[in-house]
Amino acid sequence: MSIITKQGMMKLLAREPFVPFRVHLENGKRYDVPFREVGHVLSFGFLVFIGMKQGTRSAKGYDRFPFEKIIRIEENPAAVRRRRKAS
Repeated sequence: MSIITKQGMMKLLAREPFVPFRVHLENGKRYDVPFREVGHVLSFGFLVFIGMKQGTRSAKGYDRFPFEKIIRIEENPAAVRRRRKAS
């Protein structure tokens, strides 16, 4: 298991073109980041907006967690396919 860092998360969000990803936490929760505005790097961890649609500024909620709680990050191929079909 690799350790997720603030710099690593910033790099994921800054990639061009952006590649959607999924964050897996040690408690079994997982969060999709289908576009960069859904995730934000905080000083202690990561903030994810839940139910946010691209092009809007509203979300149904949010969750935040420290970097130490992240066990892995994977690219989300399903989100990549949806995004390509929409364009």
